[in-house]
Amino acid sequence: MHVQISGFLMTAFADGAYLLSDDVVDHVERVVVVLRSNQSVVTPAVVDRVRTHICKGQAERTRMLIELATGTMRAERLGKRQHGWLFTNQMAEQSTHPDIAAYHAQAFSGCEHVLEICTGAGLDTLALSRLAARVTSYEADPLIHACSAGNLRRAGALNVTCINDRWTVQQAVAADAVWADPSRREQQQRKRSAAEYDPPLVSIPNAPLVGIKVGPGDIVDAPEYNSEYIGFGRECRERILWKGRSEITTMVTLVDQGTGYEGTGYEVRGTRYKVRGTGYEGTRYEVLVEPHNALIASGLLTQFFEEHNMRPLDPRIGYGIADHEPPASPWYTSYRILHMDDSASERRMQERIHEYGWGADTVIKKRGWDKDPEAVRSRLTFVEGGQPGVIVVARVGEGHVTVYGIKSAECRVPSSFLVSRFCGKTISP
Repeated sequence: MHVQISGFLMTAFADGAYLLSDDVVDHVERVVVVLRSNQSVVTPAVVDRVRTHICKGQAERTRMLIELATGTMRAERLGKRQHGWLFTNQMAEQSTHPDIAAYHAQAFSGCEHVLEICTGAGLDTLALSRLAARVTSYEADPLIHACSAGNLRRAGALNVTCINDRWTVQQAVAADAVWADPSRREQQQRKRSAAEYDPPLVSIPNAPLVGIKVGPGDIVDAPEYNSEYIGFGRECRERILWKGRSEITTMVTLVDQGTGYEGTGYEVRGTRYKVRGTGYEGTRYEVLVEPHNALIASGLLTQFFEEHNMRPLDPRIGYGIADHEPPASPWYTSYRILHMDDSASERRMQERIHEYGWGADTVIKKRGWDKDPEAVRSRLTFVEGGQPGVIVVARVGEGHVTVYGIKSAECRVPSSFLVSRFCGKTISP
């Protein structure tokens, strides 16, 4: 693997060779041991111990190793760490989960040359290197570049060229595919418009296949791209803009559940409903449905409700209602409704908690309500040893409703499976 270190002038180490080495992994692991013995708190005593016993008095290297140790510990908590892989805190927070990276890379299988813009921690780079003939990856930040280059070297990614440089439209790289993960932060401020990314969306070069990671809720003016929303756990982790994938229109993929949902291109008009006693429009609804956040972010929720004989509780929020018990599904969590109040009252909540005998594990959720559920919880008392319930306060029309229910059966799919959009079947990584 070729690694370009030119311009690498940080004083934390003499040259980039240290971060490319195996020694740095051993040193970071030793710092991790020190931190864990101190409950992960960086105190002056911890810094002195690291500087004296691991860094041989080098203050700059001490600071760098503590940063790598805390970042690597964070990556481990987030499920992102791989053997021999190092992270700064920024890399841990912003890097792709390895399972999602493996899913992304499937689209690039068989490519001769992939240009990657913004290497980051290198997890996407590694996944691409396993399916494409070669990868050229640009990273502007010198510390992140050196860390990721070391990660990739230790992982044996010999077909990757890592370049410590900012990508610009003047760069001349002939590639049959492009993968980009542009920076969406500047001085800890989150950029919400793709026009402000670094590099901006318009600078991403064209190729037969292009994939660009953007924020799920960001403002993106790119009609030439189709969108894929990536769900993982209960979160919408990413939105990918794709060009050159004819099978993608707008779709949602739950990577850890091995399933996807596609838009059909039509919209169903939503209707607002008024509260009337125990239900809406004179009907008693049996179930409250909480869709997956990736489905909500995609804009396909109205279509999904229509196809599954559900209705929106209110078109402006994500919850749905149904007069039947829907089958267990990874696309939503359902709650059997015990009662529905046409207001949001803590006094009534307290009465219902005692009426149902609910314990301290009761969940309080909200949509379109200005109060903090945890603050509300602190003012309520629960039945000792009681079963957990669910309280949902949601905006409906100009007011709110409070739904009291219990969780229905869940759909559990082994998290070790990844969905494949390219061979039409679910595969194991």
